Amino acid sequence: MLNTIIKKVVLLTLLVISVSGYAKDFDDIFERSQYQNAKISPDGKHLAVSMFRQGEMLIVFLDSETLETVAASRLPNKQEIGRFYWVNNERVVISLVRRDPWLEQPVFYGELYALNIDGSRGKMIYGYRSGARKSAMSRVKKQESTYGWGEIIDILPEDKKHILISSTPMSNTGERVANVLKLNVYTGITKKKVAQSPVPFSQFLTDSDGKLKLVVGTDRNDDAQVYLKQDAGWKKIPSGSVGAKVNPLFINASGTHLYTIDDYNQDTKGIFKLNLESYEYKSVYTDKKVNVSDVEMTTDERSAYAIRVDDGYPAYLILNKKLEEAKVFKDLLKQFPYSAVNITSKTDDGQYYVVMVSSDIDPGSLYLLDRKNNDLKRLFQFKPKFKNSDFAQIEPIKFEASDGSMLNGFFTQAKAKEKNKLAPTVVLVHGGPHGVRDYWGFSTNVQYLVSHGYSVLQVNYRGSGGFGANYEKSGHKAWGSLVQQDILNGYQWLVKNKKAADNNVCIMGGSFGAYSAVQSAALYPEIYKCAIANAGIYDLELMFEEGDVQQRRSGMSYLKRVLGTDEEQLKNMSPVNYVNKIQVPILLAHGEEDKRAPFEHAERLREALDEEKKPYEWFVIGNEAHGFYNPENQKAYMRKVVSFLDKHLI
Repeated sequence: MLNTIIKKVVLLTLLVISVSGYAKDFDDIFERSQYQNAKISPDGKHLAVSMFRQGEMLIVFLDSETLETVAASRLPNKQEIGRFYWVNNERVVISLVRRDPWLEQPVFYGELYALNIDGSRGKMIYGYRSGARKSAMSRVKKQESTYGWGEIIDILPEDKKHILISSTPMSNTGERVANVLKLNVYTGITKKKVAQSPVPFSQFLTDSDGKLKLVVGTDRNDDAQVYLKQDAGWKKIPSGSVGAKVNPLFINASGTHLYTIDDYNQDTKGIFKLNLESYEYKSVYTDKKVNVSDVEMTTDERSAYAIRVDDGYPAYLILNKKLEEAKVFKDLLKQFPYSAVNITSKTDDGQYYVVMVSSDIDPGSLYLLDRKNNDLKRLFQFKPKFKNSDFAQIEPIKFEASDGSMLNGFFTQAKAKEKNKLAPTVVLVHGGPHGVRDYWGFSTNVQYLVSHGYSVLQVNYRGSGGFGANYEKSGHKAWGSLVQQDILNGYQWLVKNKKAADNNVCIMGGSFGAYSAVQSAALYPEIYKCAIANAGIYDLELMFEEGDVQQRRSGMSYLKRVLGTDEEQLKNMSPVNYVNKIQVPILLAHGEEDKRAPFEHAERLREALDEEKKPYEWFVIGNEAHGFYNPENQKAYMRKVVSFLDKHLI
C-alpha cells in the first residue's frame, strides 16, 4: 500500500513541476521540501530519494529509467535522514537524525542505519540502540551497542560489505578522542579497532586506496594539529608546518601530498598542498579578495575537481581538468549560468550523474544527466508551487564604510506600494558573527519579506568570515561598535544611491543578528524605526556562564579572543544594560530550548524593557531551540514579523 501511495505522489509531483503556476500564498515558502536529496546507484539502475511526506521521512527507491517506485521505507521511530550513501548496488547507509518530543529541530545522535533497495534488511548498524550490550560470557562475535557518534570516513567502494567510520564516545562537549572502525554494513559488527585519534575533534582522511592516512584535530586553543598514520602509530607533523585553522581536503593518488584549505602566511584562505615527506607547504590557488568558500569533491570524496569563490556572484575554477567529473561539471556550469551547481552522485561507468542546481530565484532542483544520450531531465523541484518569476533577484553591492574601508553585501529590491516611492527597507543581519557571512543564493526570509513589500539589505560587516583573517579579526571586541557602524553605512549607501528611502528602515536578525538589532536600536534610535530580534544574546557576560559555547575549552578560548575579558567593556557592549537609550518598538522572539543563546538572555532583556517601560512584543515557542525549525512556527513568526513591520514602517 505504501509503495502505491509513493508512486502516485512521485507522478503527481512530476505533473506539478510541468504545470506549476504562481503560488499566491507565500507562507508556502516555509513548507519543508517534499524531496530532500537524490543519489543514483553505482550501476545506474536505481535512485535513492530522501522524501518528506505527512510528517514522516521516507527513503524511496525508484527505477532510474521509469521513475517507478521499487520500494519505500519508513525509518525506525520516525527518525529522519541526514547524509546517505550507496555502499554497493543494493544497499544504502544513512546517518539518522532524531526529533525529540521536547525539541522541533532534529538532533544527530551518531546512529547509522542501512537497508536494501527492496526495503529489506533494514538495520541500525551503529549507535547506542544498534545491538546488545557486550557480554564477557559469549565467544560469538555479535553486534554491540556503541554509545558514540558515528561519522563515515570512507565508503570503501572496493569493499562491498564494509565502510570506515570514526566513533567518538559520547560526552557533553564532544572532546573525547575518536576510534576508527571498519563496520559491516549488513551485520553492524565492527572488526578490531583500526586506530585511535591522538587529538579531539578529528577529521580523518584516507588515501586513494581507502587506507587511513591522516587526521587533523584541534587542541585546547582551538588550533589545528596534524598527524600522519604510520605502522607504529601516529606521527605529528611539526607545529607551524600548516596554518592554525587548516581544513584537510584529500590526499593525492600517489599519496605524496595533502591538499588543504588554509591561510598559511597570508590573509585569505586558498588551496595549499603539503609534501608529506619534506613538509614543504605550497600555495596552489588563492583569490585576491575572498576565501575559497567551497570545494567540489569527487563522489568518492577522495579527490577534488573544482573550487568556488564568492566575491558577489559565485565563481568556479577547475582544479583538475583531467578528471571526468571536472569535464562534466564544466559543461553543467555553461548550462546553468548564475547558479550554484553540485554533483550529488554518479554511476561507476560515468554515464549517469545526479545534479543539484539552485540560484537566488531558484530554491533548488535535482536533475538526472545521461551523458551517453546527451539528455538532462529534471527529477524534482524543492518548491514546485513556485516559479522562478515569483522571486526577486538579489544584487551584490559594494560600498565605502565611514573610515574608507570597502565592504560588500546584497540588496533585494521590493516593489513599492505607491508610484514614484521607494519600498521600506529591512536590514537583515546575519549571525555568527565570525566565520559566517551572507552569500548570494536563495533565501526564504529575504523572498518572503520582498513579497510583502519590503526591500532587504544584507551586509557582510567587518568580523564576517570569507574575506580573510584580518577582516574577521577587525570585528573582534567590536561587536557593539564598529560592526554596527558598518551595518548602518550599508543602509546609508542605499539612501545615497536612491535605492532606499531615508528614515524608513527596520533592523532584524537572528542570533548575533538579533544582538545587532537591539544594539543598533540603542545606538541609532534616530535611524531605525523598529527592531526585530530572534534567538539573540543581549548580555555578553552571560555568555561566559551559560550556553554550549563556554562548555568547551576551545569555546571559552574563542569567547576570550573575540569578546575579551574586560568586564566594563562587556557591560558597555551589552544592550541589556542601556535599554533606556532605545526609543523604538522591539519584537523579541526566542525558543525556550535554545542552548547556544539560552532563553535567559531574552528574559533579562524583557525585564530591563519592563523596568524602563519600553514598548516591545513577545513571541516565544517552548520546544524550539536556536532559531525556529518547524515550518508552522516559521510561518507564524514571519507573519508576526510582517504584521510588526506594517505597524512601524510607511
